Amino acid sequence: MAKIIQTLGIASCLGGPMRTCGYAAEMLREAFSLQPMLQNGLQLQWHILYPKKEGSKEARLAHLYQRASEFTRFWVENGRTFLVIGGDHSCAMGTWAGVMQGLPASSELGLIWLDAHMDAHTFATTPSGNIHGMPVAALLGKGDERLNAVYPADCFIHPEKFLLAGVRSYEPAENALLKTANVKVIFAEQVTDFAKTLQAAVMQLSETCSVIGISLDLDFIDPEDAPGVETPVAGGIRADALLAALAAVKHHPKLCGLEISEFNPESDQQGKTLRLMRTIVETFYADT
Repeated sequence: MAKIIQTLGIASCLGGPMRTCGYAAEMLREAFSLQPMLQNGLQLQWHILYPKKEGSKEARLAHLYQRASEFTRFWVENGRTFLVIGGDHSCAMGTWAGVMQGLPASSELGLIWLDAHMDAHTFATTPSGNIHGMPVAALLGKGDERLNAVYPADCFIHPEKFLLAGVRSYEPAENALLKTANVKVIFAEQVTDFAKTLQAAVMQLSETCSVIGISLDLDFIDPEDAPGVETPVAGGIRADALLAALAAVKHHPKLCGLEISEFNPESDQQGKTLRLMRTIVETFYADT
């Protein structure tokens, strides 16, 4: 019997500087349709959301992420494992707000954020104005009024239940926000065995959290293996190390889902990053 994974594609690049990362979900869906998964009949059941064509950027994102949160909320309420394929990483505001809304009142989400960047700016500190640099601040409840208007919920992740890994590019204001909040950050140069790092993170969060999610920005991976990203940074975790780590933790009963974001087809090389994205999905969700 086929294993069906509920899959949400968020076809938007409104939160980032480029136009093409919004194509990620449709491109991955096409890749799977051309060559179905071979491992244990794994199937993705796709639902793709598109932003409105009218209104301000922030209003369109607020509406889009409200809709996205409704999907993940429903899946968590019904105990279904899910996959989210985003455009830019601001999609995480919808994904994980919905997860928290779907949990019972006494339960908490633990989130592992894999990223070259901290994504912890607000509109008050951002040098670029791009909202894909702000989702961590929003999810932690540290957003300013303008950012909070985009965030689709009134629940937040407790800082001690949020962990960033792979960081190697950030601004002082982001670092200050995370230090003040006492969020654990594992910098890329501190990682010697990523499988052990991820296993330790999952075990730590499982002690106090009812469910655990993983949010992966593809620029977490070294550009040698994942060139097709919006903001590549040298010195990342190699693809083989990430795949080994995901394989090591994927059977943990508290893992509720995986989110992948920031694929940029314009900078990909011979489909290398798209193929890797597919391999990540197969590795994480296949039963083997």
